Amino acid sequence: MSTNTKPKIAITGPNKSGTTAWFFTALNVRLAGGKPIRVTSDSFDGTLDYDGVIIGGGSDIHPDNYIKEDAPEVKRTLWIRLKECVLYPMELLSRLGSSGYDKDRDDMEIKFIHYALDNNLPILGICRGHQLLNAELGGSMYESTLPLLKNDMRIRSPFPRKTVLYTTNDSLIAEIAGDDPLHVNAIHSQAVAEPADGLTVTAKEDAGINQVIESNNGDKVLGVQWHPEYLFYMKAHRNIFSWLICEAKK
Repeated sequence: MSTNTKPKIAITGPNKSGTTAWFFTALNVRLAGGKPIRVTSDSFDGTLDYDGVIIGGGSDIHPDNYIKEDAPEVKRTLWIRLKECVLYPMELLSRLGSSGYDKDRDDMEIKFIHYALDNNLPILGICRGHQLLNAELGGSMYESTLPLLKNDMRIRSPFPRKTVLYTTNDSLIAEIAGDDPLHVNAIHSQAVAEPADGLTVTAKEDAGINQVIESNNGDKVLGVQWHPEYLFYMKAHRNIFSWLICEAKK
C-alpha cells in the first residue's frame, strides 16, 4: 500500500440499527487517517481483504457462539435497581427493550476475525466485538455482569463513568493509551470471563470485569469492553484508533 493511500478499515455492525455507533467509529477512523467502510451482514459480499478490521458493538452474541461461564445468581434489591434506572437511563431503556440475537452478523464477523488473524491484519474488538473475539478463540463469557457487580449499581452510560486499571506490565493498551488509569464508559451487560489461549487480560475494573484483551503473539489484536468511539474528545481513546491505522499502514 502506498504511504499516501488511506488504509481501508472494515467496520462491522447491524443491519437495522447502529447508525450512531457507525458515525462515531467512522469519525475516529477518519481522524486517525483511515478510510472507514461500513459492513453489515446484508451488505457483506464476501470481501475480507481490508487493511484493518473493527468488530463493533451491538446485540448479544448468539449462545451457540460462546462458552458460558457459570456464575451464581444474585438477588438485587429493588432500591439498587431503581437507582440504576434513575441515574443511568440507558439501563431503563435496555430493560424495556430486547436486543435479541443476530446470528448472520455473528457468522460474518467470525469470518473477519479469522481472516485478520490468518493474514496478520490489525483487529480491534469493541464491546460486543471484544467478547466475540475472545469467544471465537475459545474463551468463555459471562452472560450477565450482575453476579460480578453483586449489589453495586450497573453503570450504563456513553460517558466516562468507570475507571480501568492495568493488570500487567508492558501491555499494548498502556503503550497506546498511556500509563494513567483509563476513564471509560459502559453500555453492554455481558463480559469476557476466561481469556482464550493466546489472549491475555491486561486491564480490569474494580468489580473484576475484564476490560481489555490482547494477543500474546504480537501487537495487532486488541479488544476493549467499552466504546472508545464515543470518547473521541479524550486523547487516550483516540489513540486506540490511531494505533489501528498505524498498524494498517504497515
